[in-house]
Amino acid sequence: MNDFYLGIEHITDFGGYDHMLFLLALVAWANLKDAGRVVILATAFTVGHSITLLLAGMGWVHADGRWIEFLIPVSIAFTAAWNLRREAGKRHAWGNGLAYAITVVFGLIHGLGFSSFFRMMREDGGSIVMPLLRFNLGVEAGQLLILMVCLAVATLLKAAGVTQREQQVFVCAVTGTLAVGMAIQRMPF
Repeated sequence: MNDFYLGIEHITDFGGYDHMLFLLALVAWANLKDAGRVVILATAFTVGHSITLLLAGMGWVHADGRWIEFLIPVSIAFTAAWNLRREAGKRHAWGNGLAYAITVVFGLIHGLGFSSFFRMMREDGGSIVMPLLRFNLGVEAGQLLILMVCLAVATLLKAAGVTQREQQVFVCAVTGTLAVGMAIQRMPF
């Protein structure tokens, strides 16, 4: 399968719904007018994801899969809690910069969750750089597709009278609750 389409499939596969939960938690406060900031957040996630895929693909980083599978829902729950505390409609420059940094870190964790599969696919002795680039472009395209659908739905809900705070509380409560349940199921200790 083409690496680009594999990246799209990786993000949009309902079997790996944890990625979609993370994206939902990440943009719990947003609608289409926030698309620019959302794209930057998604790209921050992809940057982190790309770094760990590259390092793991080169064999330079190895992580205990049990801990990574636990940390992925922890990152979702943290993101939901982080966005729940955000005051609806307010922009905080310091908070946004920190949000981008945290998103990169969580991208690092999520990338480790897929790194062993990606490494197995690449054990043909060929270069990992171009397949990884194509894969990550697919991840970015898949994320943007999911996010634009979420933002469009949020914009429709806003037009129907749902406030930004109501949207934020609902999305954070659902994603956070599901993530905590996943984390409990995946405890490595």
